[in-house]
Amino acid sequence: MKILNQVENFFGIISKKIGKHPIVPFILFGLVIASIGFLPHTGLMRWGTMGVFAYIVIFTVVAMGLNLLLGFSGLISLGTAGFVGAGALGLGVFINLGFPFELAALMVLIIAGSMGALIGLFSLKVEGIYLAIATLFVGEILRQIYTQLEIFGGQAIRIGAIRFFGFIELSMINQFQRSILFLLITTMMVMMMIIMHNIVKSKTGRALMAMSRSQHAAQAMGISLLKYRLTAFVLATLFATFGGIMYGLYYQNVPTTAWTLDLSLFVIAMVVVGGMKSIYGTFLGVFIIHGIPNLWLKNYFGDISYIFSGILIILVIIFYPYGFVYIWYDLKRLYIKHKLRWMKKQVIKDE
Repeated sequence: MKILNQVENFFGIISKKIGKHPIVPFILFGLVIASIGFLPHTGLMRWGTMGVFAYIVIFTVVAMGLNLLLGFSGLISLGTAGFVGAGALGLGVFINLGFPFELAALMVLIIAGSMGALIGLFSLKVEGIYLAIATLFVGEILRQIYTQLEIFGGQAIRIGAIRFFGFIELSMINQFQRSILFLLITTMMVMMMIIMHNIVKSKTGRALMAMSRSQHAAQAMGISLLKYRLTAFVLATLFATFGGIMYGLYYQNVPTTAWTLDLSLFVIAMVVVGGMKSIYGTFLGVFIIHGIPNLWLKNYFGDISYIFSGILIILVIIFYPYGFVYIWYDLKRLYIKHKLRWMKKQVIKDE
């Protein structure tokens, strides 16, 4: 127990120092995830496993956007997958037209952000299930565009090696460059985590929280529903589109048929299971929904692995309705309980 106390004091000192700099935990978290990109070179991990973690990193950014919308703003969208596809496929279209990567990514974000603003305007007229149905059809319209227009290349659009600043080229074919791509998308994820943290802690975040609890009360406090609904939808759209750009950047071959309602529902499940209003919980939710079935369950149960992950989701929702990330508080409470019991025994023993 003395060793445990020393460990607790050590981590307590570190956490106090880190707590003064809210950005530092995100950077440390990013460094841990980034190290995965170099494990295949040591033989400790397969390249396919790293690809699963790349998907988790990408969809953490997508789910963070929906968390801003669903968790912090109290709004719903079933069209998330359409905007992820817009980021990935739009990037491919512009690059194949001869645009540099940086300009292509910027143009895609501007177009998607404009669409998000239009949806935000429309959301002022509808509520609840009607808003969900409206965003569902937005996603379906985008999916039809991707599969029907020849500019998107039929079944998939080939992006190929990405060139940065006109001279740095990174390709999935080269294993070392693939690790650099993983490091790059992890850096992007950390950047988006920091941006989300700053949004949540700002005046905008407080306004979104107030709007999620009661729109009438928010209006009474002088919060503009028009302004902050537009903000919520634009932010969610930009996060989803940015995740799509990361997808195109890493995989460099983008299917046109993958951006369906099923994917949008999976993203909602990632947010709910991991923890609404939690940045780390979003990562945890993506890991539970996508990582656990693909990293472990498929090895033992094959194609029926998602049945077991579905059961896992139900259990999480029953026992942790606010998200699985809150298991940390239960573990901390259990540790304190056992520590107090041990201290009580020590006092009785000394007497």
